[in-house]
Amino acid sequence: MAEEVLVTFNGDQWRMSRGQLLTLGRSRACDVLFPDDEHLSRRAGTLIVLNDCVLIRNDSHHKPLVVRPPTGEDRVVEPGAATTSLPFPIFKVVFAGRGGTTVTVRVDASSVTPGIDRRAGAATTRAPRTVTSPVALTRVQRLVLCALCEPLLVKAGPQAVPATYAQIGRRLGRQPQYIRNVVKVLRENLSGHGVPGLTMDDEGIAHDDFRWALARWAVRTGVVSATDLHDLPPEPEADEDDVP
Repeated sequence: MAEEVLVTFNGDQWRMSRGQLLTLGRSRACDVLFPDDEHLSRRAGTLIVLNDCVLIRNDSHHKPLVVRPPTGEDRVVEPGAATTSLPFPIFKVVFAGRGGTTVTVRVDASSVTPGIDRRAGAATTRAPRTVTSPVALTRVQRLVLCALCEPLLVKAGPQAVPATYAQIGRRLGRQPQYIRNVVKVLRENLSGHGVPGLTMDDEGIAHDDFRWALARWAVRTGVVSATDLHDLPPEPEADEDDVP
Protein backbone atom coordinates (compact mmCIF):
# COMPACT_ATOMS: atom_id res chain seq x y z
CA MET A 1 0.00 0.00 0.00
CA ALA A 2 1.29 3.46 -0.90
CA GLU A 3 2.48 5.55 2.02
CA GLU A 4 -0.26 8.17 1.78
CA VAL A 5 -2.00 10.30 4.38
CA LEU A 6 -5.79 10.21 4.16
CA VAL A 7 -7.70 13.38 5.04
CA THR A 8 -11.48 13.25 5.44
CA PHE A 9 -13.94 16.12 5.78
CA ASN A 10 -17.68 16.26 5.24
CA GLY A 11 -17.70 13.03 3.24
CA ASP A 12 -14.85 14.05 0.92
CA GLN A 13 -11.35 12.55 0.97
CA TRP A 14 -7.89 13.72 -0.04
CA ARG A 15 -4.82 11.50 -0.36
CA MET A 16 -1.48 13.16 0.32
CA SER A 17 2.06 11.97 -0.29
CA ARG A 18 5.22 13.15 1.46
CA GLY A 19 5.95 16.80 0.72
CA GLN A 20 2.39 17.65 -0.26
CA LEU A 21 0.27 20.22 1.55
CA LEU A 22 -3.45 20.80 1.98
CA THR A 23 -4.95 24.18 2.90
CA LEU A 24 -8.02 24.45 5.13
CA GLY A 25 -10.43 27.33 5.53
CA ARG A 26 -13.47 29.30 4.45
CA SER A 27 -11.80 30.84 1.39
CA ARG A 28 -12.65 29.26 -1.95
CA ALA A 29 -8.91 29.20 -2.62
CA CYS A 30 -8.48 26.54 0.09
CA ASP A 31 -8.27 22.86 -0.81
CA VAL A 32 -10.64 21.89 2.01
CA LEU A 33 -13.53 24.36 1.96
CA PHE A 34 -15.16 25.08 5.32
CA PRO A 35 -18.79 26.20 5.79
CA ASP A 36 -19.65 29.86 5.30
CA ASP A 37 -19.31 30.68 8.99
CA GLU A 38 -17.66 34.04 9.71
CA HIS A 39 -16.30 32.69 12.98
CA LEU A 40 -14.05 30.38 10.92
CA SER A 41 -10.93 31.88 9.37
CA ARG A 42 -10.71 32.25 5.62
CA ARG A 43 -7.33 30.52 5.81
CA ALA A 44 -7.55 28.46 8.99
CA GLY A 45 -4.69 26.01 8.63
CA THR A 46 -2.40 23.87 6.53
CA LEU A 47 -1.50 20.17 6.66
CA ILE A 48 1.95 19.24 5.35
CA VAL A 49 3.11 15.62 5.08
CA LEU A 50 6.65 15.18 6.41
CA ASN A 51 8.79 12.03 6.33
CA ASP A 52 7.29 10.48 9.47
CA CYS A 53 4.31 12.65 10.46
CA VAL A 54 2.04 15.51 9.50
CA LEU A 55 2.78 19.15 10.30
CA ILE A 56 -0.33 21.02 11.42
CA ARG A 57 0.07 24.77 10.96
CA ASN A 58 -2.39 27.36 12.25
CA ASP A 59 -2.67 30.03 9.55
CA SER A 60 -5.30 32.07 11.39
CA HIS A 61 -4.31 35.46 12.81
CA HIS A 62 -6.65 35.28 15.79
CA LYS A 63 -8.16 31.83 16.38
CA PRO A 64 -6.52 28.73 17.90
CA LEU A 65 -7.11 25.25 16.56
CA VAL A 66 -7.02 21.92 18.36
CA VAL A 67 -5.27 18.66 17.49
CA ARG A 68 -7.37 15.90 19.08
CA PRO A 69 -5.88 12.39 19.45
CA PRO A 70 -8.14 9.31 19.76
CA THR A 71 -7.58 9.43 23.52
CA GLY A 72 -5.96 11.97 25.77
CA GLU A 73 -5.68 15.71 26.18
CA ASP A 74 -6.30 18.12 23.31
CA ARG A 75 -3.25 19.88 21.91
CA VAL A 76 -3.98 23.58 21.36
CA VAL A 77 -2.12 25.28 18.50
CA GLU A 78 -2.07 29.05 18.84
CA PRO A 79 -2.45 31.43 15.84
CA GLY A 80 0.71 31.43 13.76
CA ALA A 81 2.09 28.35 15.51
CA ALA A 82 2.50 24.76 14.35
CA THR A 83 2.88 21.26 15.76
CA THR A 84 3.48 17.78 14.42
CA SER A 85 1.11 14.85 14.68
CA LEU A 86 3.63 12.63 16.49
CA PRO A 87 3.10 10.26 18.17
CA PHE A 88 -0.47 9.89 16.90
CA PRO A 89 -1.09 7.91 13.69
CA ILE A 90 -4.74 9.03 13.59
CA PHE A 91 -6.06 12.36 14.86
CA LYS A 92 -8.57 15.14 14.27
CA VAL A 93 -8.03 18.85 13.69
CA VAL A 94 -10.86 20.80 15.30
CA PHE A 95 -11.86 24.41 14.58
CA ALA A 96 -14.40 26.39 16.64
CA GLY A 97 -17.37 27.78 14.73
CA ARG A 98 -20.27 30.02 15.62
CA GLY A 99 -22.44 29.26 18.65
CA GLY A 100 -20.34 26.40 20.00
CA THR A 101 -20.31 24.45 16.74
CA THR A 102 -17.12 22.81 15.53
CA VAL A 103 -15.58 21.87 12.20
CA THR A 104 -13.59 18.64 12.35
CA VAL A 105 -11.06 17.31 9.84
CA ARG A 106 -9.99 13.68 10.31
CA VAL A 107 -6.43 12.67 9.40
CA ASP A 108 -5.11 9.11 9.07
CA ALA A 109 -1.31 9.25 8.98
CA SER A 110 -0.73 5.64 10.05
CA SER A 111 1.09 4.79 6.80
CA VAL A 112 3.89 7.28 7.53
CA THR A 113 3.97 7.24 11.35
CA PRO A 114 6.84 5.24 12.94
CA GLY A 115 5.95 2.15 14.94
CA ILE A 116 2.78 1.39 13.00
CA ASP A 117 2.58 -2.06 11.38
CA ARG A 118 1.16 -1.36 7.92
CA ARG A 119 0.15 -4.93 7.11
CA ALA A 120 -3.61 -5.33 6.91
CA GLY A 121 -4.96 -6.73 10.15
CA ALA A 122 -1.56 -6.84 11.83
CA ALA A 123 -1.63 -6.48 15.59
CA THR A 124 0.99 -4.87 17.77
CA THR A 125 2.86 -7.52 19.75
CA ARG A 126 5.62 -5.46 21.35
CA ALA A 127 5.74 -5.47 25.13
CA PRO A 128 4.74 -2.18 26.75
CA ARG A 129 7.54 0.18 27.71
CA THR A 130 8.56 -0.02 31.35
CA VAL A 131 9.07 3.32 33.09
CA THR A 132 10.31 3.72 36.64
CA SER A 133 8.97 6.45 38.91
CA PRO A 134 11.56 8.59 40.74
CA VAL A 135 10.02 7.30 43.99
CA ALA A 136 8.81 3.84 44.94
CA LEU A 137 5.01 3.89 44.75
CA THR A 138 2.92 1.93 47.21
CA ARG A 139 0.07 -0.14 45.78
CA VAL A 140 -2.47 2.39 47.05
CA GLN A 141 -0.56 5.31 45.51
CA ARG A 142 -0.34 3.50 42.17
CA LEU A 143 -4.08 2.74 42.18
CA VAL A 144 -4.92 6.35 43.02
CA LEU A 145 -2.59 7.54 40.25
CA CYS A 146 -4.20 5.13 37.77
CA ALA A 147 -7.70 6.30 38.69
CA LEU A 148 -6.60 9.94 38.44
CA CYS A 149 -5.23 9.40 34.93
CA GLU A 150 -7.90 7.02 33.63
CA PRO A 151 -9.99 9.65 31.77
CA LEU A 152 -6.85 10.96 30.03
CA LEU A 153 -6.06 7.46 28.78
CA VAL A 154 -9.50 6.34 27.60
CA LYS A 155 -11.34 9.53 26.63
CA ALA A 156 -10.77 12.37 24.16
CA GLY A 157 -11.55 16.05 23.80
CA PRO A 158 -13.26 17.89 26.67
CA GLN A 159 -13.84 14.59 28.52
CA ALA A 160 -10.09 13.89 28.72
CA VAL A 161 -9.50 15.51 32.11
CA PRO A 162 -8.09 14.13 35.36
CA ALA A 163 -10.60 12.45 37.65
CA THR A 164 -11.81 14.43 40.63
CA TYR A 165 -11.05 13.28 44.17
CA ALA A 166 -14.69 12.23 44.52
CA GLN A 167 -14.53 10.21 41.29
CA ILE A 168 -11.31 8.52 42.38
CA GLY A 169 -12.88 7.73 45.75
CA ARG A 170 -15.90 6.08 44.14
CA ARG A 171 -13.67 4.18 41.74
CA LEU A 172 -11.62 2.75 44.61
CA GLY A 173 -14.29 2.58 47.31
CA ARG A 174 -12.66 5.29 49.44
CA GLN A 175 -13.66 8.68 50.82
CA PRO A 176 -12.51 11.80 48.91
CA GLN A 177 -10.51 13.06 51.91
CA TYR A 178 -8.59 9.79 52.02
CA ILE A 179 -7.74 10.26 48.32
CA ARG A 180 -6.63 13.85 48.97
CA ASN A 181 -4.28 12.65 51.71
CA VAL A 182 -2.76 9.97 49.46
CA VAL A 183 -2.27 12.49 46.65
CA LYS A 184 -0.73 15.03 49.05
CA VAL A 185 1.92 12.57 50.25
CA LEU A 186 2.62 11.46 46.67
CA ARG A 187 2.97 15.06 45.45
CA GLU A 188 5.37 15.95 48.23
CA ASN A 189 7.51 12.87 47.59
CA LEU A 190 7.67 13.51 43.85
CA SER A 191 8.39 17.21 44.36
CA GLY A 192 11.29 16.26 46.61
CA HIS A 193 12.69 14.22 43.72
CA GLY A 194 12.55 17.12 41.27
CA VAL A 195 9.11 16.78 39.66
CA PRO A 196 7.91 20.41 39.19
CA GLY A 197 4.49 21.99 39.68
CA LEU A 198 3.26 19.76 42.50
CA THR A 199 3.44 22.01 45.57
CA MET A 200 2.52 25.57 46.56
CA ASP A 201 6.24 26.38 46.70
CA ASP A 202 6.60 25.97 42.94
CA GLU A 203 6.82 29.23 41.02
CA GLY A 204 3.60 30.27 39.31
CA ILE A 205 1.35 28.02 41.40
CA ALA A 206 -1.68 30.03 42.57
CA HIS A 207 -4.09 27.25 43.59
CA ASP A 208 -4.17 23.99 45.51
CA ASP A 209 -5.56 21.69 42.80
CA PHE A 210 -2.56 19.79 41.49
CA ARG A 211 -4.45 17.05 39.66
CA TRP A 212 -3.52 18.31 36.20
CA ALA A 213 0.18 18.61 37.00
CA LEU A 214 0.29 15.17 38.59
CA ALA A 215 -1.73 13.46 35.86
CA ARG A 216 0.26 15.07 33.04
CA TRP A 217 3.51 13.99 34.64
CA ALA A 218 2.30 10.41 35.08
CA VAL A 219 0.95 10.06 31.53
CA ARG A 220 3.71 11.91 29.70
CA THR A 221 6.49 10.00 31.44
CA GLY A 222 4.72 6.68 30.96
CA VAL A 223 4.55 5.93 34.68
CA VAL A 224 0.85 5.27 34.09
CA SER A 225 -0.33 3.79 30.78
CA ALA A 226 -3.54 2.22 29.50
CA THR A 227 -2.13 -1.19 30.44
CA ASP A 228 -2.00 -0.19 34.12
CA LEU A 229 -5.75 0.50 34.16
CA HIS A 230 -6.36 -3.26 34.29
CA ASP A 231 -5.28 -3.11 37.94
CA LEU A 232 -8.28 -0.93 38.84
CA PRO A 233 -11.39 -2.55 40.36
CA PRO A 234 -14.58 -2.76 38.27
CA GLU A 235 -16.30 0.58 37.78
CA PRO A 236 -19.20 1.28 40.16
CA GLU A 237 -22.62 2.30 38.92
CA ALA A 238 -22.75 5.81 37.43
CA ASP A 239 -23.49 8.67 39.82
CA GLU A 240 -23.49 12.45 39.78
CA ASP A 241 -19.97 13.87 39.65
CA ASP A 242 -18.85 15.90 42.63
CA VAL A 243 -16.54 18.87 42.50
CA PRO A 244 -12.77 18.24 42.90
